[in-house]
Amino acid sequence: MINLLKKLLAYRQTEYLIINSELKILEVSYGLNKFSAPPKLAVLGEDIRHSFPELAGVEELLEEVINGQKESFEYEGVARSLEEKSPLYINISIIADFNENCLEKNLIVLVEDVTEKMVMQQKLVQNSNESNLLLSSLAASEDYINKIITSMADALLVTTSSGVIKTVNRAAEILFDYTKEELVGQKISMVIPKEELLHKARQKYLFLKEQISQDVELICQNKTGDKIILELSCSVIQTNVEGIYNFVYIGRNITERKKEEEEIRQALEQERDLRELRGRFFSMVTHEFGNPLNTVLLSSQLLRSYDSEITEAEKDQYLVYIEESTQEMLELLNDVRFIGKADAGKLKYKPAPVDFIKVCSHITESIKVTASDRHIINFTINKKFKHKSQPKSNKNDAIFFLIDEKLIRHILNNLLSNAIKYSPTGGEVNFQLTLNDQRAIFLIEDKGIGIPVENQKKLFDSFYRASNVGKIAGTLIDS
Repeated sequence: MINLLKKLLAYRQTEYLIINSELKILEVSYGLNKFSAPPKLAVLGEDIRHSFPELAGVEELLEEVINGQKESFEYEGVARSLEEKSPLYINISIIADFNENCLEKNLIVLVEDVTEKMVMQQKLVQNSNESNLLLSSLAASEDYINKIITSMADALLVTTSSGVIKTVNRAAEILFDYTKEELVGQKISMVIPKEELLHKARQKYLFLKEQISQDVELICQNKTGDKIILELSCSVIQTNVEGIYNFVYIGRNITERKKEEEEIRQALEQERDLRELRGRFFSMVTHEFGNPLNTVLLSSQLLRSYDSEITEAEKDQYLVYIEESTQEMLELLNDVRFIGKADAGKLKYKPAPVDFIKVCSHITESIKVTASDRHIINFTINKKFKHKSQPKSNKNDAIFFLIDEKLIRHILNNLLSNAIKYSPTGGEVNFQLTLNDQRAIFLIEDKGIGIPVENQKKLFDSFYRASNVGKIAGTLIDS
């Protein structure tokens, strides 16, 4: 059996010893002592426990093996050297030696060099531990990131390169009023209709490898169709597959901020308009009140300085100038009060049935009195009724309209007064009233220089004066 054992062990890194029941060494293979515990060597006749101290304390187990009660006994991974450069590990296996030619029962001790196996196993264990630590770290990191994503106030959407939503956070669900299940698998155009902008950005990165522009303002919509102004940024992340990218969109709802900015812009614009209005008002007051005041001042000075030298007719004329100028200033004051009430929202509209032809006729006659013979005022009426259902009085054939007589008188007085004011002496002012089934149209035309085209858009602005107003003739000072 020993010869057979030697042949079998020759192909393995294994040596052997043969010991008797008293654990004395009977035979030692040639290379065994490289496995013995230094400084002791396995020597014939010596106790094996000196060179292999691992067997001390297991004598009962060895006795069971030698008596056939136990098939074998093994020690695995015994470290003989732990030096990093030259480690040595062995396995010890003990079996009974049943030699028919020998009456005494012996034990065969097999010692195998398992250094390579143990080093490999240790590396595997170490790599496994490192992998477990890495996986644990990744899991902790992923949990940390997920908690941040879940708790962040900004909406987050992750899509494929083709724009299909892969995942969203809680803020995105709240913002767009969709559940995660409703969004995942859908195109991002479901919440961002103008996807072509995002598509161009994705293509720009995929083909040109240029970073996508940050903080793009887009109009989005939620589940109910409400518009949301979103400040959107985009970044690119590499997936597990090389060359395949996902796109991460982070959006902040700036709808309220944009509303506030618009309110501030409107407030600033209103403040600018008020400053401009105030400037125009002072300019108008300076100009409009300046002329009649100068007229009053000049007329009174002439009356005082040349009282004995001027005729009664000239005195009367100067008094007329003073009276007309005073009346003009009163009308200007009334205009200012009227506009002030209108701008303050205190001007109330009180409609009532009014004979419109009669009102316009009265206004025309009163204007003629103030204009005297310096201007010609022509008043014409055109009736263009298609039906006979318009209201009339039985006596005067009057036509009634539901209007505020006080307001319409002020408007027409103002228009006619301006027409006379800015017309040359002797010029005509035409006042044409056209009535039809639905409305009354009045047209006032004068022979003045008119309003430049570029100023016509400001026609209804308070206190606005055209650029050519200073060139108007017909005032006392000009003449």
